[in-house]
Amino acid sequence: MSCTDDMLAVDDGEAWRRLEALADQLTRQGDLRTVSWRRAFTRVRRHVFLPSYLHDEEPGSIPARWRVVNGANLEDRDEWINAVYSDRTLITDLKGQPLPAEHGGGTHPIVTSSSTLPGLMLRMLEDLDIGDDMRVLEIGTGTGYNAALLSERLGDRQVTSIDIDPDLIASASRHLAIQGYHPHLVAGDGRAGVPDRAPHDRVIATCSVDRIPYAWVEQTQPGGKIMTNLQGPLMYHALALLTVTDHGTATGTFLPKGASFMRARHDPNLPFDHAVQIARPVDGDTSDTRRDPASLHHNTAWGFIAQACLSDAAFRLVIVDDEGNLGTEIATPDGSWAMVWHTPDNGRYHVSQAGPRRLWDILETTHQSWTDTGQPGWDRCRLTVTRDQQRISIDGADNQLDWPMS
Repeated sequence: MSCTDDMLAVDDGEAWRRLEALADQLTRQGDLRTVSWRRAFTRVRRHVFLPSYLHDEEPGSIPARWRVVNGANLEDRDEWINAVYSDRTLITDLKGQPLPAEHGGGTHPIVTSSSTLPGLMLRMLEDLDIGDDMRVLEIGTGTGYNAALLSERLGDRQVTSIDIDPDLIASASRHLAIQGYHPHLVAGDGRAGVPDRAPHDRVIATCSVDRIPYAWVEQTQPGGKIMTNLQGPLMYHALALLTVTDHGTATGTFLPKGASFMRARHDPNLPFDHAVQIARPVDGDTSDTRRDPASLHHNTAWGFIAQACLSDAAFRLVIVDDEGNLGTEIATPDGSWAMVWHTPDNGRYHVSQAGPRRLWDILETTHQSWTDTGQPGWDRCRLTVTRDQQRISIDGADNQLDWPMS
């Protein structure tokens, strides 16, 4: 969705009034807390970065029905300007994903870029405690709006932003230049950071990762901070805020308020990275368990820790028999596999496992450790990242839950 000058013809007075009203709302919500970020927020016109966006006409339908809301069209004008200057995430880019035959084949558009709701972006920026002279690396340029906020606050020479999609970088560069900002933009895999611009004082990721890329730690000054959304294969997510030490380690906690972002990608032409393929083995060991496998899908804290301990796994709900009973199937790239039936038999659930690792046994052990520490929420979890290992530990407890690099 390209932009023209006509699309950007919004009266400065109208934009300022809407920005001031939204700033008041975000202040009341507790997302916008300091004068410096309010000043930056009310000087960056969001509509410049969103000349149009995509609206899902029937959420949940397959295939999805997307409609372009274009600020250049008179009939869209009110809907567009009201959405742009609201605390909403707006979808800006889609990529095609093959659609299963039962849904008619063809492709299904998957969201690959958006402009995150302003309240969340400001809350993250406030929580990062960014000083006026700091150098910031942003992972996930997207529309360029957050890079504009950083550039307004710090000066564009202090800001580096990277995105996997070169088309998004080109579009963001144009939008930023319209408002007079020229931060250093890079097209590439953000998980590798931008080493030639290091060291950074702060790293902020507006995409999700299943573990912290060590390149971010290496490229951050001792005492610097990293904030990112951690999201695993069960789709549980939390914002991690880490501080880098003098010894090449980063450690920190998960913030009480969560956030969800699109996953980081290796390929700009694909909607997401290649998923683990689940190949069901002919033979497997059988056992049973008292642990209800549905708890993986219903308990946020337990599910979050479980996916951390098997961050390379694919989890899926499947129908296991002709009566429509469900099971949870788990697989990892090394050929390990497990299936746990959801329907108990005398209070016990049937388990099948195969491959080099017994995946359900790993989850059972992890659940027991979590239970022994009082079943804490993720706000009591601490994340430690070194070159060779990442692990989760529980504040005030001896038990540690290891998070293997995979």
